[in-house]
Amino acid sequence: MSGEAWVTDPFGVGAVITVLIAVSFWLDRQIRLFSFLGTAILVITGAAILVNLQVIPASIGQAEGELNPLYVFAGDYGIPLAIVLLLLSTDLSSLRRLGKPAGIAFTLGALGTMIGAVVAIAVTAGSIGEEAWKVGGQFTASYIGGGVNYAAVGNALDTSESMFAAGAAADNIMTNLWIVMTALLPVVLRRFYPSIRNHSGSKASPMKTGLARRSFSIHGLVTLVAVTFTIVAIAEWLTPRVNQTVGWEIPSVLWYTTLALAVGWLTPVNRLTGGEELGNFILHFFFATMGAGTILHTLAEKGPVVFLFLTILVAVHALVLFGAGRWFKVEVEVLATASQACVGGPSTAVALASSKGWHSLVTPAVLLGVLGYTFGNYIGVLMGQLLRWMLGGA
Repeated sequence: MSGEAWVTDPFGVGAVITVLIAVSFWLDRQIRLFSFLGTAILVITGAAILVNLQVIPASIGQAEGELNPLYVFAGDYGIPLAIVLLLLSTDLSSLRRLGKPAGIAFTLGALGTMIGAVVAIAVTAGSIGEEAWKVGGQFTASYIGGGVNYAAVGNALDTSESMFAAGAAADNIMTNLWIVMTALLPVVLRRFYPSIRNHSGSKASPMKTGLARRSFSIHGLVTLVAVTFTIVAIAEWLTPRVNQTVGWEIPSVLWYTTLALAVGWLTPVNRLTGGEELGNFILHFFFATMGAGTILHTLAEKGPVVFLFLTILVAVHALVLFGAGRWFKVEVEVLATASQACVGGPSTAVALASSKGWHSLVTPAVLLGVLGYTFGNYIGVLMGQLLRWMLGGA
């Protein structure tokens, strides 16, 4: 985009985004059509419109140090805090029932990504060029474990800067589109699949009717926030030291997830109220940041062929996951969450589950995202070499 956004001051951007979030929640509760879409879709779409109209600045493509502080908070600080707050507020007993279906769904999603990469490369390799096998490997890793894996496998395969940038531009738009689709598909497909609503016996989720009215004290909320910051701080302190000791990279999300689950399981901290509401609010800043990264002209300039590749990959991923998932009788919400854990990683998976009111899926969403982080890089590098061989490379 040319020119500067109308609103660039951090407080101004914060005002625009919080108004957008407030209006989205109001529309979600007052108008049936918007309730069908959900607040996550409304915030992502609203932010995308605002950034393309140059009302607010973009959340991508900025030089180091120039990114708006509100976006830095949402991506670097908000997500860890929100994930820990939600994990500390979650009923961990849901893991007993959802563990096996979630594992099946994630396996189907990863398999769908691998098959999709092969099909997509078969269609687009000629247009992408000599680095097609690298693109296939990178996005196999990314769409099993999220964007962190895209960068890691890109470095491992020595992808050129131009191809890396084209892939990143296309990936950002596809990731945003897919979180919208994973929010919509369960609503459209619910009549054909089992649903977690059948287990809860409730026709409406807490997020749709207003969060359950539980009394909470300022002392309890502050205590919960203090525990949350402490868990994230320990995880961030631990990560580089463990990585240096073991000789490979273990993402910090693994540590703060483990610590949050342990604290929630072993202490009475999960009895404190307000964490679910606060975590969900912070996640909507992340949704706005995602929407603000949807810069349409970057796709037109850099990545139409790569976007076609991603469209085919995600279509096959969805066909395998939702097709075989129905045969395995997995709940449609579990399938959508597993798909988002593959494509976006734990942050977008937990954001989807929380914003849609699928509270029993918050913990599985994080764990599936961490599982994707763990195995995605290995699978992506192997897939890249397989595609290189298929395309006749040395």
